[in-house]
Amino acid sequence: MEFDFSPVITYFPTLLKGVGATLLIGLVVAIMSIIGGQIVAVITLYTRKAVNWPLRFFIWLFMTTPLLLQLYFLYFGMGQWILIPAIVVGVLGLGFHYMAYNADIFIATIKSVSSGQYEASRSLGFGHLATIFYIILPQAFYRALPQLGNNMIIMVKDISVLSAIGIAELVYMSQYAISVTFRPFEFYITIAVIYYLINIGMETGQSWVERRAAIRR
Repeated sequence: MEFDFSPVITYFPTLLKGVGATLLIGLVVAIMSIIGGQIVAVITLYTRKAVNWPLRFFIWLFMTTPLLLQLYFLYFGMGQWILIPAIVVGVLGLGFHYMAYNADIFIATIKSVSSGQYEASRSLGFGHLATIFYIILPQAFYRALPQLGNNMIIMVKDISVLSAIGIAELVYMSQYAISVTFRPFEFYITIAVIYYLINIGMETGQSWVERRAAIRR
């Protein structure tokens, strides 16, 4: 068996385009899922059952069904009635999927904040919403950082699933290069190394954020 990485070098700019798309999608989904997860958690915990039960069902639905099925439903299922661009489906599908997981994390960390802090804040004149957003949520966010970081690392790897609906992320671009060069082994090894480097970078960034958060606390 001979190894020939020269096609990888030739198509490396193509792979870099896939890396760029992967990181951009990851950034958008991270922002959407973290902010949305906090909103869903707050509404779930601080509203009446008629409002929070549908959100609990949303969390349950996205946590108990496969991501690929959710993408197929949005792209092909909903596509029977409305044409949604693949990139929009990809971002929304991943965003909702990880929003549910992040909401579950925030629900747990919000509950872990002492109720005495809520009462003390109200006694100092803070309103209900001000107490939640200025006292409770910041502490819950700091406590959720390790789990959120792990979720985001997993999410970046899950972006590869978007190749199934034709989004030109890293795996999709490597598949294109393989179809031209017929060198799957070399390309799969290369993208595995790329994902490894991305993961190392994200883990390093997560550690830095957690240290900074610990200092501020």
